[in-house]
Amino acid sequence: MFGYVRPNIPELKVRDNELYRATYCGLCRTMGKNTGCFSKMTLNYDFVFLALLQMAVNESEVKVKMRRCIAHPFKKRPMIEPNDSLKYSAKTSVILTRLKLRDNINDSHGMSRLKAKIAGCVSIFLKKTDKNLKELESFVWDSINKLTLYENENVDSIDKVANTFGELLGTLASYNLDGSNKRIVYEIGYHLGKLIYVLDAVDDLKSDIKAGSFNVIKNSFGSELSEGDKNILKCAMTFELDKMSKCVELLDFSRCNDIERIIKNVTYIGLPNEIERVLCKGEKKQKKNNMTLR
Repeated sequence: MFGYVRPNIPELKVRDNELYRATYCGLCRTMGKNTGCFSKMTLNYDFVFLALLQMAVNESEVKVKMRRCIAHPFKKRPMIEPNDSLKYSAKTSVILTRLKLRDNINDSHGMSRLKAKIAGCVSIFLKKTDKNLKELESFVWDSINKLTLYENENVDSIDKVANTFGELLGTLASYNLDGSNKRIVYEIGYHLGKLIYVLDAVDDLKSDIKAGSFNVIKNSFGSELSEGDKNILKCAMTFELDKMSKCVELLDFSRCNDIERIIKNVTYIGLPNEIERVLCKGEKKQKKNNMTLR
């Protein structure tokens, strides 16, 4: 995952910020207990958002307790006690990480392959997939293989690769749910997946060009994005965000209004900010250089 799905902290109430931090720390602790200590290295904001989505529809009560951890041994911090939603988020994080590491090894050559194998050693310490999630693991692997095929073919269709990642994230987000909640959460994950795939491709454009790596934005727009190109991409990402936000409004948050405020903060403030940040990256530096030349 990519780490773009985060709230705008200054716009959160103090208690909501505390709950968000408690979710982050609670997920970290849950991963340590259920998927191995090394799995904590895979923790990022995206899976915290997944945990919040799961808790919004799954948990009748969210318990927070003050605890110490290795990273903060001298001062207790609020942590959500392990629950089914946190456990599911931890397990899906490990599934995605293990398969991505394996895929990196298969697709690399020379020194890159050696580096991928060294990184892949971490997967040895990740606990095996829960037998109830074997079908999900198979779907994730098929999706990664499909994305790899698109990369090998050097496709220029943004929608084709973004749609595949959207289906992957939608399935990850909703696999353990049923009824209307399953459909709503799937749609949230689907549109979010399409959005962050494009966002990451834009963010990595220069580094991918330098490394000679696949980048669908480069294949579609070239090595430099004009203002018109950026406007097109912004409209496309905003469209997916609008679809996602409509699904968020369908969720029943009656059991936890605090989680509702965090999820809506991410949707209406955090993600738009990330879109602006990525699309405007380098502009401030360029303006500063221009001012210096004057």
